[in-house]
Amino acid sequence: MKKWVSLILAMMMLCSAAAVWAEGLTTTVVQGAEAENYKKQIDIALASQITTLDPGLVSNVQHYYLFNMVYDTLLFYDNSTKELSGKLAKSFEWADDTYTKIHIVLRDDVVFHNGEPLTAEDIACSLDRTTSTLVTNSYDHVDVLGPYELDIVLKQPNVDFMYVLSHNSSAIVSKKALEANPDLGGSIGTGPWVIDMDNYVAGDTIALVRNDKYWGELPKTEKINLRLISNASSRLVALQNKEVVLMTSVNPTELMLAKMNKDLTIYEFPTAQMYYFAFNNTSGPAADNLKLRQAVAYAINHEDLFLATGDEGATPATSFWGWHMKYYFDQFDLDLSYNPEKAKELVAELGGNVTLHLMVNTSSSDYRIMSEVIQDQCRQVGIQIIIDEVDSAGATANSKYASAQHEAMLYSINMNDWDSDMGRLLSVGSNTNKAVLNNERVTELLALGVSTTDEAKRAEYYKELQILVHDNCFYIPLYYTSDTVAYQKDTSGMRISYSRDHDYSYIAVPEN
Repeated sequence: MKKWVSLILAMMMLCSAAAVWAEGLTTTVVQGAEAENYKKQIDIALASQITTLDPGLVSNVQHYYLFNMVYDTLLFYDNSTKELSGKLAKSFEWADDTYTKIHIVLRDDVVFHNGEPLTAEDIACSLDRTTSTLVTNSYDHVDVLGPYELDIVLKQPNVDFMYVLSHNSSAIVSKKALEANPDLGGSIGTGPWVIDMDNYVAGDTIALVRNDKYWGELPKTEKINLRLISNASSRLVALQNKEVVLMTSVNPTELMLAKMNKDLTIYEFPTAQMYYFAFNNTSGPAADNLKLRQAVAYAINHEDLFLATGDEGATPATSFWGWHMKYYFDQFDLDLSYNPEKAKELVAELGGNVTLHLMVNTSSSDYRIMSEVIQDQCRQVGIQIIIDEVDSAGATANSKYASAQHEAMLYSINMNDWDSDMGRLLSVGSNTNKAVLNNERVTELLALGVSTTDEAKRAEYYKELQILVHDNCFYIPLYYTSDTVAYQKDTSGMRISYSRDHDYSYIAVPEN
């Protein structure tokens, strides 16, 4: 992956279009010329449905667009500079060198959308109720020390937990609003945008109005509609017709056509999303069968997968880790890259006639296409892949850690910047651990990695962890995706990130 980044950076010098990728390796704030007047109302087209208004109930990319606009977090993380700063927190620090307690002093000038002042009780309520494993894996409780002062206490050391406090999974909602209305109280935040419930259409359009009592900078736009347009071609037509000012994920087959439109800007970038193949390492034919797991790894040609899905900007993944993470490592002694002859040798050693069930969420075209490619690739080396089709709910239900039913599955993860985020996929008991992995040394290395700030030690721990996962083939990393954001050329103010948690809070379009 490191070599790929160097190659891409060299190629970027050859043409202006590729220069977008250089910016894509960090968060880019889209700048625009100052104008006297801006459109008061704009529409943004989203590719996926927003199913809840409550940040405590869900943590995924399509909801981040809304959560970034409506809610604030204690801290702010800039993945361009890799620096943390206060947001709702006026000051923050580790209370001691055990990395189990964070002392927070809040701003005293923040009010929620319902007019209630922000206090430490709201922080405790918000963190207590969130369902995100990013928080729950480490968080224990809040000690309220005063109206604007608190300690966040962790179950075990986690030197990266301050980063978690900058994430949408730690968004702050109003305790009083929740007590007054448990169903809708979670929609009351302190951010620059307020949900207009009178014009809210569940599953279709979320209407937002500017919070003119916001404690920070006010947006130039006054009203924004987040519209669901699930079909990529329809989103592009809406953008070309100026019905919307921005859309996500241009269809790869229409990308060249979109680039020819001089009224549009197409932002292409590598993402932090990785597709992967997960074995059930607790039960089924792959559990205690390293040769089978490695045979499948050797059988898969990663490039065939992303070309089949049309993602020509994707990159093969080698290490089961984020390419953007500080301690990424991929210089393995054991080469598990595409090698069908090696796969055939291992299948022969297994006695031939190897069968493996692969659970696939076929409501996603990418998963369906990849599963069929993998099925064909494995067939050529003597492995029969039986595809078990499920929908999104079935994939989630059948792969829970405590009751996993799959023998293997295809899935993806959008990874955060901090290396300990990989604990979601490797920790015992985590439902994001689709390999159902319970390895004593993996658990030990995860704990060591989050208990020290010594960079040399962390590099050592995370390197060993990546080698351990790679050599044992608990997971097969497949590829890192690419993505696009397209917008009308004079649009500005967006924060576009490779993590795809784009922030449209300050989007603005000049009046013609």
